[in-house]
Amino acid sequence: MNNFDLEQELTSAFNEDSVTPKLALYVTPICPYCVYVQNAISSMGLDVEIRNIYTKEHFEDLVAARKRATVPVLRISYPGEANKEKWLPESRDIVDYLKGLKTT
Repeated sequence: MNNFDLEQELTSAFNEDSVTPKLALYVTPICPYCVYVQNAISSMGLDVEIRNIYTKEHFEDLVAARKRATVPVLRISYPGEANKEKWLPESRDIVDYLKGLKTT
């Protein structure tokens, strides 16, 4: 590895935009907006964990973070940064965000 490659690797390691976020979509099986987002995820071939809030653990996580249980909500967390996460509600905003990830 030459110095240029090492510099590129270190730069990308500390650049937040280059870190692939871990994605989890909080849903219910009967929510049409959730289905819309899940179909978009499927068509884009993205790796997003689906978390059904009918499971007590996922329900409690969502309510603890957002103080309500409306879905769909995308949880965006960055590996190696314990307190660095975002919660993105609204199906269209979620799909727009995912499209942006797909183009980068």
